[in-house]
Amino acid sequence: MSPPNKNTPSSDLERLFDPRAVTSDSAAGTVADPAGRRILYASQEFIRAIVHVLARERPGLWRDVLARTGRTCGRELAISLDRESTKLGQPTLAELPLETALSYLERTFVAHGWGLLQFDLADTPDHGIVAAQLSHSYFVAALPDSNEFVDAYPAGLLQGFFEHISGEALGCLEVACARRGAPHCRFIITANERLDPLAPLIGHETADAIIARLKA
Repeated sequence: MSPPNKNTPSSDLERLFDPRAVTSDSAAGTVADPAGRRILYASQEFIRAIVHVLARERPGLWRDVLARTGRTCGRELAISLDRESTKLGQPTLAELPLETALSYLERTFVAHGWGLLQFDLADTPDHGIVAAQLSHSYFVAALPDSNEFVDAYPAGLLQGFFEHISGEALGCLEVACARRGAPHCRFIITANERLDPLAPLIGHETADAIIARLKA
């Protein structure tokens, strides 16, 4: 990605993160986002119903389905932001400083009601790790009866978004979940082959211990 001394975000893109710019047409029964794309709000009951149906089909299937859905949505989100930026004659996400690109994602989470997302890039230069923290997770609130890590969709979305802006195959692992008593949901993004050996440790070791293994 480009060094952080190049390019600044366009104020014209601010409209994409303004909830007041969402429009509804009661006659047509439609709602559209600031870019004019039709959107559909998903209630907690809707998500619980999807998880329940998929869990009845096969244990663990819901997590895989939501992760793959999130990955696709993450890529599409990044592509749509690139498209809007190009229309305005502005740099694409990959051409922006990483902090700026990620600020768009943080604001998208808030605009969609998924929770408060914050990134930590302290381990990125030396260890190739991006850490993220999610407070007030939508999925933690929507799945109160679960004792599992429930943020498969946000993890998939982070994976897809980072794969698009980096041009590389990456993975995202949720290493702490508020549904299991952690203060916040926490994620790490890096190469898939680095994350695969850590997956069995999820829920058995703390997030800090898992990250320490990754940095060792």
